[in-house]
Amino acid sequence: MCIPAQLIAQASGITCDSREVKPGSIFVAIHGRTADGNTYIHDAVAQGALAVVTDQPPPLAIPIPVYLVPNARQALAQLAAEYFGHPSRELKLIGVTGTNGKTTVTYMLEHIFRSCGLNTGLIGTVQVHLGKASYPSTLTTPDAATLQRYLRQMRQNAVTHAAIEVSAQGIEMHRADQLTFTCGILTNISPDHLDFHGDYPAYVAAKSKFLQLLSPATPLIVNQDDPVCRELAAAYTGPVIDTSLLHNQAAVSAAITALGAYGSQGILTFQADCCDGGCGQLPFRLLVPGRHNVANALAAIAAATLSGIPLTASIAALTTYKGVERRMNLFHLEGRTVIDDTALNPGSIDAVFATLQHLRYRRLVVVNAIRGRRGPAINAANATTLAGWQHQLAFQFIVTAATDCVGSSDQVTDQEQAAFSEALATEQAGYVFTETLNDALQLAYDDTMPGDLLVLLGAQGMDQGRRILMQTIAKAWNEPNLQFFRPIL
Repeated sequence: MCIPAQLIAQASGITCDSREVKPGSIFVAIHGRTADGNTYIHDAVAQGALAVVTDQPPPLAIPIPVYLVPNARQALAQLAAEYFGHPSRELKLIGVTGTNGKTTVTYMLEHIFRSCGLNTGLIGTVQVHLGKASYPSTLTTPDAATLQRYLRQMRQNAVTHAAIEVSAQGIEMHRADQLTFTCGILTNISPDHLDFHGDYPAYVAAKSKFLQLLSPATPLIVNQDDPVCRELAAAYTGPVIDTSLLHNQAAVSAAITALGAYGSQGILTFQADCCDGGCGQLPFRLLVPGRHNVANALAAIAAATLSGIPLTASIAALTTYKGVERRMNLFHLEGRTVIDDTALNPGSIDAVFATLQHLRYRRLVVVNAIRGRRGPAINAANATTLAGWQHQLAFQFIVTAATDCVGSSDQVTDQEQAAFSEALATEQAGYVFTETLNDALQLAYDDTMPGDLLVLLGAQGMDQGRRILMQTIAKAWNEPNLQFFRPIL
């Protein structure tokens, strides 16, 4: 990149959002999927931009320097890293990618670090934690300029250890370029984001590029039980630390001895290539349910160990880890057990139902919100997966478009709804459909009794599910003629 270092030093900021341009900013014009930053160059100039960087022929009559580069996204990452002084080099930074488990693993790592008295940071799907401040997240992996700014703020807040979710989209868009990782984690791979990547092979190819973000000496922690992860790891030339629930010869493995609604326990086995103390076994206990969460814990424990945390301290910390919002959250309402989960692809749906097999209940009712604006392909795959589980567990199934609870960017399209319903019909699944989430949850509540298990599944369309369900119950309590289970006072 031929942008003078003196210009970067002179700049007041780096941004790809023309609305954030201030006098002295370098504006990087990126041609995105929904908007072309090149059309906002004149706006950036009017707001006092110092220079413009673009990978397209610049418009005429630009009164400030314009730098033409081969790839504007890569240029943004490099400019931002240089402007903010490569803050990731000053951190123990762990990058986590995979289809599912990224959020849970990063939160587990944050919990371990904090339990050990460390000042820690986190960047991911749910929130951004910068040491002294937290913000709701808008993107799993922010744009490169925002990401580098967050990391610099972490260092200013004396953060020493941090974890970041690295999405396939973020990898393709070069958002995580120029980061220095202490280690990388590959959790699992299953179909997702097919609307962006086009097809499953392209999605896997995007995930494989995560390995290129690691230096040759950076350890890669891999879920050995996932065949695609094994295949990707086989091509990695750096150190590989494998984790497994099936093979006790992995660097970190676990034998689960108890699995239920309120967590799990078992024996963790570790090998010398993960822990300097040699091989051994230790008991573990988790408060969050599901085999998949044990797998997540193995990845977090391995990464924490590589970051200097004693193995015993990591295991002890996870005994008090209580989970993440809408990730296998279990609660009770009017004698009913409710599970709320952001199950949004076949892999995460499988993880939920695999957990349900270990729970005790009278009757099972499932409410699923179709995934809006993510394409027919993923919705057809989700519906096929749900139908398969219905044949195994025989649950009452309610499907909703949740039109009352999502914005325009998450509204279910006619094509998505058709793909979902056609897949259910092909698999001969029985279900009831509602347009609104309110109606779906009212049906679910009316159809359940104490002792039943009610499962709320879906991404944005189910985000308000728990709140609406509680309002439904509150309304029922105020109905004078409604008869239902009440505790004896």
